[in-house]
Amino acid sequence: MKKLLVFTLFSFFVSQSFCQLGLIAGYKTFNPEDWNVLANDFQSPSPYPIAGWQAGVDYWFRLKKRRIEFTPELSFSRFKKEFENGQLDHSIIGFHFNTDVYIFDLASDCNCPTFSKDGNFFSKGFFLELSPGVILARNHLQLRNDIKQTDEELTEDIFALGGSVGAGLDIGVSDLFTITPLVRLHYYPNLEWKNDLRESNLQSYLKQLFLGIRFRMHFKEFANARFH
Repeated sequence: MKKLLVFTLFSFFVSQSFCQLGLIAGYKTFNPEDWNVLANDFQSPSPYPIAGWQAGVDYWFRLKKRRIEFTPELSFSRFKKEFENGQLDHSIIGFHFNTDVYIFDLASDCNCPTFSKDGNFFSKGFFLELSPGVILARNHLQLRNDIKQTDEELTEDIFALGGSVGAGLDIGVSDLFTITPLVRLHYYPNLEWKNDLRESNLQSYLKQLFLGIRFRMHFKEFANARFH
């Protein structure tokens, strides 16, 4: 009996936690424009922007009396481009505190982003987003020296502060699932790569476009469906 009680309590708290989790994935660009001086090293056109992907997980909570929701997010993204005489490889771990403001539904008492309540589809689901954050970027540069028959490589980790602005639209597939298309514009004002293969460091701002989807499953609704 004790084991059954412990298992029941554990399952309850796990389901409550997972009810708040969202999975995010999508397309993302990497564009530090002033790093395009690397074109001389690769003997090619400007290497940036580079297209890549991002995946992440967020945790959802909200204000009680206003439709302002918070989804702090941990993400990983990867960008890679190969050239005839080498390659660039960038990977980023990011943490952003997403604040979603449902500007057409601020007074709503909706406790989960579903559409079981009455109201206009767009006004219930559309939000604007502001997301301050920090990133840790790992930059890897590899150049092949055909004369020496060797590879020159450099890997360095750098931090940057910045964030994004964006918008999204919650689409309630049912009371159990919500899918949210997202668009975000990221900006980090100071990215400095201490590139030992060059005479001076690479300094630039970083611009990124993210187009993605967030998926959230509402475990509370699963429980309601099971017992009704």
